[in-house]
Amino acid sequence: MSRFFSIGAVAVFIFGYVKISWSTWGELLLAGFALIIAVTVYVMDVIGNIWVCYVMYIIFRSIYMILITIATFQIAANLNMECYALVFGVNTFIALLLQTLMTVIVVDSSVLGLDIFTQFKIYAGYFAVIAIIFFVSGLYHCVNNCQQPKQDKLDSSGT
Repeated sequence: MSRFFSIGAVAVFIFGYVKISWSTWGELLLAGFALIIAVTVYVMDVIGNIWVCYVMYIIFRSIYMILITIATFQIAANLNMECYALVFGVNTFIALLLQTLMTVIVVDSSVLGLDIFTQFKIYAGYFAVIAIIFFVSGLYHCVNNCQQPKQDKLDSSGT
């Protein structure tokens, strides 16, 4: 298990050297990562080979570690030090609450009680929906950012 964390740590370290404008491209990048996670979970569901599942899990965990690190850094970069505990505490609590709720709905026999293969399909669909939301939002922000300089030029020319 610790090997997965070290692979994720190496991936985060390497990704730290990538220079990117997060305000412009961040959501599209998150959409791509969420889509890759959805594909890895789906492949783990439909492929019967345990070695392929292990490789997909390593990819899943590495991307997950990258996303958590990037999100934490981006949030921390825009906060005062006095707000760290409150913001990260609330984020962690909400994430745990949503994870528990989703697990109860999908796994508990009194609610849906789905088999493991259906659970994997639902989780893959969950990440696919997240990817679509990030993609639409990122596309919207990219279009707005690309049109903003044109609008500024038109406003400054007096037309």
